[in-house]
Amino acid sequence: MSQHILEELGLVKAADVDALTSRKRTFSPVHLGLHDVRIGDLLDAVHQRDGLLPPRTGHLGNWTDIAQGRAGAMDFNTAICGAGHGYPLVYGMNRTEAETEGGDEVYQPGAIIEAGERKPLPLYTWDGHAFTERDRGKPLFCPVVQTEVDGELTGLIDVQWRRLADIPGYRFKNWAHSLVDNEPLLLDMLTALITEAGKGRYPDRTLIELISHAATLDGGVERCDLRHDGTGYLLDDYRYGSARELAEAVLLPLKALTDPQWFFARIADFPTVLPVPSLLLTNVLFAVFGDHRPDETGVPDEGPFITHLHWGARAMAGCPPRRNGYFGRRSRVRPMKDIIAPLVEHFPEVSPICFVLLPAQVFMLCPPSTEPRDVDLVGALIKSVLAEPDTAYDTALAELGSRGDELSAYMRGRFAANSGVPRGGELREPAVPTEPEGFRDLTFKQASAIVAAFEEVYER
Repeated sequence: MSQHILEELGLVKAADVDALTSRKRTFSPVHLGLHDVRIGDLLDAVHQRDGLLPPRTGHLGNWTDIAQGRAGAMDFNTAICGAGHGYPLVYGMNRTEAETEGGDEVYQPGAIIEAGERKPLPLYTWDGHAFTERDRGKPLFCPVVQTEVDGELTGLIDVQWRRLADIPGYRFKNWAHSLVDNEPLLLDMLTALITEAGKGRYPDRTLIELISHAATLDGGVERCDLRHDGTGYLLDDYRYGSARELAEAVLLPLKALTDPQWFFARIADFPTVLPVPSLLLTNVLFAVFGDHRPDETGVPDEGPFITHLHWGARAMAGCPPRRNGYFGRRSRVRPMKDIIAPLVEHFPEVSPICFVLLPAQVFMLCPPSTEPRDVDLVGALIKSVLAEPDTAYDTALAELGSRGDELSAYMRGRFAANSGVPRGGELREPAVPTEPEGFRDLTFKQASAIVAAFEEVYER
């Protein structure tokens, strides 16, 4: 299956299939925003394959208005997950929104937002002796936060997951489960990777590429100082005695996401500083444990290599040519190669990976059904781009310059910088993202360029 879908999409050369098959390469990234693959062809390829469903990674937090198609920029989640082009894979290691920078202002996990109205939740963390209510001066690490429900403390994770479970038609999956459900193999992998990090030219830098942050039980989380200390490891000021001990500690915040009651009942016995896996490691593990095949467990068997299709949003995919996401940066690709190589070498279950990034933001071009005028206007813009396919960005800029002010405020507001789930109290009718005429005939490269033009005009 791995090679067939790449052949169908014309990506054999881009993926370097021969090198993956022969194991001369162990990691091959393909960003569809840089390639002329028709959106319709990709969607057809996904729907025609049993068991294949690319994850759309979103954060823990407020999805109710997203599922209702009235969440501004976040409606691309609705277009993908509501139409069955992907499923919501929820990443819970985000931080609560706060008065200072660093919190998740997009999904707002420290509050409940419904019908555009935000209600902050009380937040409690461990102070070394008891759970104490915290203010919102600084962001708090969601896995270690509790809130109050009917006079009792319960994990913030549980509260938000109960709300997700009440949303019909969406098959939410907790990202941490695909790791914790494979705990023995994951522990062996993490131990091997941490041990391997000591063999390179820059061993401490390699460690940071695996474990990028340190979380404290009081809710703090910052980029960490992780370095070798004899046979052990110093994470900030806390010493782990071995690679295995450090690997076991990585599982603690993951278990907080899968079983908060277990975690909070034992919190007094845990290390005061917990290692948080990096996005680099996380991206590799998405593919290793087959999150693109959500009905299966364990490491997928797809032949000589794994093709992992993944819907990435604005930070991950960017919108070329104006703005590249972190996935395409050489500084990110190199360490991902360094992470997967020893796993392929030491674990026979693990195959080389072709990671195909699908830019989720192309669905920002699908206006809500409540704005039919926008559907027509964007359709006309797409028609102009298809007539001049090699100048998508410039053509879109020209169209927006001449008719962009006819678009609704809602459509224009999708492209404002850092826009997230609306919370100003304005109630909009539920809607369904509507594909404008010609949308599926666009290539991902063209659609990304159009989104880049919208951002250029409306991000301020």
